[in-house]
Amino acid sequence: MMHTYTYLFCDLVTDAVLAELPLSEVRYSTELNGIGKLAAFVPYNDDTIPLDPDTATRPCRTALYVDRDGVIVWGGIVWTRDDRTATGRSIQAAEFLSYYQQRTVKTTLATDTSLITDTDYVPDGQRLYPDQRYLVWSLLRYAAVQPYGDIGIGVGYLASEPGTGINRVAAYYGYERPAIYDAIAALAAADDGCDFGVEVYWTQPANNDPPARVKRARVWFPRRGRQSAAESGLVFSNGGPEPSILDYRWPENGTALATEVSALGAGTGEARLTSTAQATALLSAGYPLLESVTTYSDVLEQSRIDGLARADVAARSQADVQPTFEVMADADPAFGSYTVGDVALFVIEPDQKTPIGRQQELRILSIETAATAGAERVTLTCGAV
Repeated sequence: MMHTYTYLFCDLVTDAVLAELPLSEVRYSTELNGIGKLAAFVPYNDDTIPLDPDTATRPCRTALYVDRDGVIVWGGIVWTRDDRTATGRSIQAAEFLSYYQQRTVKTTLATDTSLITDTDYVPDGQRLYPDQRYLVWSLLRYAAVQPYGDIGIGVGYLASEPGTGINRVAAYYGYERPAIYDAIAALAAADDGCDFGVEVYWTQPANNDPPARVKRARVWFPRRGRQSAAESGLVFSNGGPEPSILDYRWPENGTALATEVSALGAGTGEARLTSTAQATALLSAGYPLLESVTTYSDVLEQSRIDGLARADVAARSQADVQPTFEVMADADPAFGSYTVGDVALFVIEPDQKTPIGRQQELRILSIETAATAGAERVTLTCGAV
């Protein structure tokens, strides 16, 4: 099936359309609690040069939206581009979350009022809301109210949703200039953490107004996506009359696995905060003691370092398996019917690589798509549920 792709290049701050340009060699990805990338080639020819592609693709100034059949499937910021050649130039972009890698906390923000001088809540003061959803809102709102710091990512939706019921003790010291993205990612990685991202979509036309582009921050709790194959109805298989899996890799890497994690927090010497957590199920099943150490120098509370240790060992006890599947975009399940965070059933019929076959429920962690003129192919990177 042929699909229509439209690539809109817009001013990053105002979102005004700069140009609609054709692209080739397009690959784009979406990551769970991470930052998807896009790489493409902008052709320079008689049709595109009048559109001023040099201005329309300027790094740090340009937002790029990928529209597939009238649905925005990717949005982000052009960060780099290669030298111009006789036929065009390559560009590289990253999802809108990448903006917060370039934004820092410059004034101390904390949930503990003893650490701050202005106890009004952010953005008027320095106090953070403790619930992790509103803590994310606090950080993003702080970023948006700084002079020249608003690129139109909506954060109001976070404040309108109910809290997660998980309160955090957090402090971000201005003299350390912590990156806002790193602070949010640490919240997601913690025990009972949340998932986060920036959604992009068209509004529905109403009152004779045309659709408008929207980019808004989201927090999902307890997790993003549908949490079982029974709930999602997603089954990918390399067998049957219409297989959806074209190829797969199901490697197992024991070097990434840990059955015990020690998390180190703030402090020095014997006074340093520490916490140790074990994967008791694996140890009981016969795995040996495999130790790993993680460091969180900005964590000041024992309860938080305890939670990080538990979250780390949970992640590392499942880190030995991260299969990838190349699937057809138009086979069932079709591209667009699933998202990162969804759990699906993957069925491998007996073949040379897997003589006895295999099937397992896995969570989709990354979706990478090649936007080609022919049949599209999608690469899914998955992890344990």
